[in-house]
Parts: sequence; structure tokens; C-alpha cells
Amino acid sequence: MTLNRRAFAVLFPIVLLGHILAGGAAYLGYRHALITQNMARLQQNLSQLQSAYAEYASLDSQLLYVVRNSSAFLTFIDESDAEYRTRVLAIGVQDSLQSLVPNDGTSVSCSVFQSDGRQIFYFDNGSDPFQTLGTGQSAFAHAVLNDEVASRSGLVTEGDDTTYLVMAAKVQARSGGVGLVGPQPDQSLVMQVAVRPRRFETIRRTMAHEYGAPVELSGTPQRSYRELSAGIELAPGLYAHETPSVAYLRGPLTRFAAVTGLFVIGLSVISVWVLMMLVRRYIIAPVEELDRQVTAITENRRNDIDVPDLGEVGRLAANVRMLHGQLTRSLRQIRQLYETDSVTGIGNRIYFNDKLDQFFHISVTTGRPLTMLFIDLDNFKQVNDVHGHRTGDALLGAVANALTATVRDATEGGAEAMGVVARLSGDEFTALILADPRGDVVRRLIDAFLLRFRGGFRVDAVTYPVTASIGVAAVPGDADTPAHLLLCADHAMYHAKAAGRNTVAFHADLPPDGTAVVALERNVMPEERGRVMRPPLPQASGPAA
Repeated sequence: MTLNRRAFAVLFPIVLLGHILAGGAAYLGYRHALITQNMARLQQNLSQLQSAYAEYASLDSQLLYVVRNSSAFLTFIDESDAEYRTRVLAIGVQDSLQSLVPNDGTSVSCSVFQSDGRQIFYFDNGSDPFQTLGTGQSAFAHAVLNDEVASRSGLVTEGDDTTYLVMAAKVQARSGGVGLVGPQPDQSLVMQVAVRPRRFETIRRTMAHEYGAPVELSGTPQRSYRELSAGIELAPGLYAHETPSVAYLRGPLTRFAAVTGLFVIGLSVISVWVLMMLVRRYIIAPVEELDRQVTAITENRRNDIDVPDLGEVGRLAANVRMLHGQLTRSLRQIRQLYETDSVTGIGNRIYFNDKLDQFFHISVTTGRPLTMLFIDLDNFKQVNDVHGHRTGDALLGAVANALTATVRDATEGGAEAMGVVARLSGDEFTALILADPRGDVVRRLIDAFLLRFRGGFRVDAVTYPVTASIGVAAVPGDADTPAHLLLCADHAMYHAKAAGRNTVAFHADLPPDGTAVVALERNVMPEERGRVMRPPLPQASGPAA
């Protein structure tokens, strides 16, 4: 196979795959845009449906309220003569209702039922004088009679597929006021108003025809797993939901996919042709020239080869690699200086905060207990003032070395425990141990470290009257955040200082009401008293989640 064919065999699949991926991304983008656009249109249609429903519901409510409080209706329900009431007084109720109906062709009906379910009044503004109340509306009124609510509204579909927006309310038989709640009280009537929501039904049928699926009405919100689906609340307890059919988006997506496929194939052919021209000029042609020169040498027709200078890219890569190596080493040194305490050589507060977050995350996600030791050197200020800062720095370095060695010895060889140490500031140190605060690892660590301070701390053959007060807090149990854990350990350390120094105090053992504050004030050095008088910490809400 020639070099031209090898180049074509390599380039064409790569270019074709790249264009297919680009076409796929374009298809997904177009699909997302199409769904977004249709979703906005669907929401708009549902909003129009909601607006139409609210308009008819408002009309129902107004008719029911005005007629129920009209003098004609009060006279009608107060009349005991059923024949006189039906023939004479009903006309007044009809006139009162007719005066309120809009002159836009809206179909409205009104009916009144006694507590025993018998219909005593019916009126509609239709042209058919023999029109009667539909079975669906009658059933709705009877349901209100036996319901535990004073009023109810909803959509009712009759046998001829005509939908009505119905509102019914219980009315006191004598006063016309709001009816009593309960199943069929003898002193209550049911007044019902029905409106035929033509615009609502028109929007609903239009949406069903456009999306190829009916608008579903239900008493609870429906959830659809399709991307193009939406719902809206028409009224309390009534929701409309529309999920277009699968074929709704199939047409435009299929057309776009076909156009995109043709474009991908054409663009791939053109791109490969252009690339082949460039490859031949800058790669194949020099290689063929080199081949001709080598052939000429083998045939004794040439004595030397003119090698093209193609080493710039290689040298540039070598220089970049060298610069990258130097930069990596420099950044590593800077980070080490940034996180290292200059006096003791161990981690500083920045290092500690980073490790605290890491260890806390490990503890929360794995369930392993995390113990913090907050260590403060007693009488360090006195030693520093008497012997000078050079001696104080040497003392801090020796304490840091001792703490590091103690933590290393306590956690060495145990996969269940991990530990780090750091100097927070001044004479304050801390240690983080992924171990139980009451377990053997922490106990050995504390005992070994406090042993170093018995009779003072020795540095360069000189013993200084320095001891250590240690506060212990743990997760879970004492704190639920990293900051809270630090405060709990700090609080426990001051109780250890008040207890006589060179001892340890567990935050879990401290009184929750802060009664030890007086003891703290009495037992600490005067220069430390301002630091000790801190407000009691709030108790942790529970183990860290």
C-alpha cells in the first residue's frame, strides 16, 4: 500500500468520525432547541386554558353569589306554597339570573334542590323550552348534599359529550345564608349554577388536535417521563396535563437528521481532499523526495542526501518539557514553604485547615472516628521572656519534633489510624488522628507525649518548666463541622489547663452548662486569664452526618 493510500485510510475515518460527532452535537442541540421551543408553546397554551377556566369559574361564582343574595331568591326559598313558588316566584329568580348573564352567547343554567334531593327550580338561557337538567349535573348536586363541605365546583361531562363548569353551594332554607356542613341537613338547600365553557373546550380540542393527545384532567398533578410534557393547576384540586404524542416531534427531527447526514458526508469528502493535498505537500512529497534520493544513492547516481530541516518541533517540545519540569519543581517548593511553619518545620495553620477538611470528609464518608488533640504549652511565655526568643524557638522546635515522633510511633503499622500534626500559632499545636478518642492509639499517644513533660521539657541538656495541656474532641459525638470540632478541642484544652496542667481533658466529659468557668479563672496564670474566659461552647446536635 502506497503512502497516499495509507494517509487516506487514516484520515478519512478520523474526519468522518469528527464530522459525525459534530453532526450528532448539532442534532442534539437542534432537538433541545425544538423541545424548548415547543415546551414554551405548550406552557403558553396551558396558560390560555387556565385563563379560560378561571374566566368561567369567576362567572359561575358571581352568578351563584348574586342570585343567592337576591331578594327574588330569598322570597322564593321562603315561600311554603310549592305551586305559587314554582309558577310566580320562579320568574323573579329567572329575571334576576337573566340580567346577569353576559350577552355573548354563553350557556348558563341554574337549579335548586331541596335537602331530600328533589329539584324545585331549573332555568337555562337556551332556546329549547323543554331543556332539562343533565344527569351529570344532577349527580353533582346530590353529591354536594351529602358532602362535608359547603360548596364545590368542577367540570361535568354529560352523555352528549357536552362539558359544563358547575358550582354548587349549600344555602340555608330560611335565611339564604351559607348552608350547614354535613350530609343533607334538613334546613339546607343546594343551589347550583352551570356554565358551558365554550372557549375552554375549544382550546382543549385545539391542543388535542395539535399534539395528537388529549388534555388530561385530574385531581392530582401528573408526572410524565417524557421531555416534552407540561401541566398546570386550573383550580384547587383540578390539574390539566398535556403530553404530546411521540410522533409530534418525529417529523422535524427526521428531516433535520437527513439534512445533517448529507452535510456530514459531503463535508467529510471535501475535508479529506483538502487534508490529503496538505499532507502530500508537506509530508508525502518530502518523503518521496527522500526515497528518490536514497534510490539514487543505491544506484550510484547520487553521493549525498539533502535532508530537510524538520527538527524545530522536536526542539520546541524538548524546551517546553524542560520549562514544565522547572515550573513543577518551583511550584512544589512554593507550596511546601506556604504550608510549613518556619520555626518548627512542621505544618502551619494553612496546612492544618486543609488536612482538617480532608480528615473530616474521610470521617463522614467512611464512618471512621476523627480525634483532634489541641495542645497548649504551659509557662511557655515565662520561659520565652526569661531565656529569650531564640531559646523559645528552639523549645517550640523540640516540642514539634516530639509531637511528630509520638504521633508517628502511635499510628505506625496500623492501617486503622492516620495522623498529622501542625503548629497553629504561638505555643499552640494540634494533632489529627483517624482513630477512636477512647481507643488504644489515642491513649498511647497522649500518655507518651505527656511523659515527655514530666519534670519539665529538656532541650540541649537544659530542662525548662514547661508542661502541656491537651484538649480532646472527636467526630462523631462532639462536633458536626470542622470549625466546631476545633472549638470543642480548644474548649477542652482550657479545662485541662484549669485542672492542673500537663493533663488531658475530653470535651465529651465536660459539663454542658459551663459551670467550670470559675475554676478556669482561678487555676490559670494571670497572663492567660483573658484567653481562658471564653463563653461555653454549644453542644453538638449529634454525630456528623
